[in-house]
Amino acid sequence: MTIGTEVDPGLERSIRQRTVLVAIENDLTRYGIASMLGQVATVGEIWTCRSEEQAMIPLGQHRPDILICQGGTPGALSLVQAAKRYATQILLLLEDLDLTMVEETTLVTADGFLLQDKATVEMLRAAMDRLASDELLLPSELARSLMMRARGGTPSRTVPAICLTPREQEVLGLLSQGLSNKQIARRLTISEHGVKRHVTSLLAKLNAPNRTLAVAVALQQGLISSDG
Repeated sequence: MTIGTEVDPGLERSIRQRTVLVAIENDLTRYGIASMLGQVATVGEIWTCRSEEQAMIPLGQHRPDILICQGGTPGALSLVQAAKRYATQILLLLEDLDLTMVEETTLVTADGFLLQDKATVEMLRAAMDRLASDELLLPSELARSLMMRARGGTPSRTVPAICLTPREQEVLGLLSQGLSNKQIARRLTISEHGVKRHVTSLLAKLNAPNRTLAVAVALQQGLISSDG
């Protein structure tokens, strides 16, 4: 199934529309996600499939920019691994915060996460923007679950004290809310380049390879609250 998106001609010339493959078994959820994506100006063609096995065909034929699929299903791991071979970004749709049924490799491979009950047009629009900027989308409520899983459910009690500057603390708090560098720059009235410098410093201090794990470590260490 292919869904067209109506976009103002002037706007269409100024943006790069991205193609999306939606592989979700539940009909209501699948069509709901596709319908909302159709309202996002930065989304072009949309293909939908009801299973991971069926999704392999359009994945190979069309090489979509983004794959939206569910974690915890039997074919999820094979699908996300195939998507990575085609340089397709992966947005993992999760029913809830219980990650016990999701393969570790699937979690690590994903480029972003979206809670099913939080899926809205605005959230999907933000997700598309975040993925386009190669920024991993992680709802703050998922960060603690991911960190606890990575640590086997046992928080470390002997860790060096982490000293953040007041500005780094502000940036970290906004990162935990899922804001992009551009949004943080606007909120703090500083340059986007300045935000990048603070993020780089945070990654070093938190010993985290990316923004997602930086937030997760900060939550685990009590530097920010799970409420964002």
